[in-house]
Amino acid sequence: MQSPPLFLASIDAMRPVFMIVMGICLMIFAWRLAKTSSPWTGRLLMTGALMLAIGYSIVLPLYEAGRIERYAASAHGHGYSSSPIAMAWQVLKICLMNGGWLSFGIGVALHARILSTAPATATAPRPATLPATQPAISRESVA
Repeated sequence: MQSPPLFLASIDAMRPVFMIVMGICLMIFAWRLAKTSSPWTGRLLMTGALMLAIGYSIVLPLYEAGRIERYAASAHGHGYSSSPIAMAWQVLKICLMNGGWLSFGIGVALHARILSTAPATATAPRPATLPATQPAISRESVA
């Protein structure tokens, strides 16, 4: 009797690894951006990236591995109840992921000066004037 082959490279097996790598890459990306930003922009970037890295690298792989009980909102209507611990993990996951994306997004917008209140320092180019030695173009009709 042969045992079924191990599918270590299957989609389900690679999803937690992808999430861990994504969380780490997001931290590195935010750290590089934060080095060239103002202090508050860097703080927002790093706070959001840290929250997302914890969510993607720790919480979501634990959900995928089945180590954290999933919250089932539909269970209340059928006489079943989800445990309060499952609800607490669900709240933690929602707060980490949504708060992380909000903080990271505001940090990126501040870094790109989208939300900046300071006026732009670039001035519009002035129209070129004709030198005094060249005659002005006549606007008379030829006909």
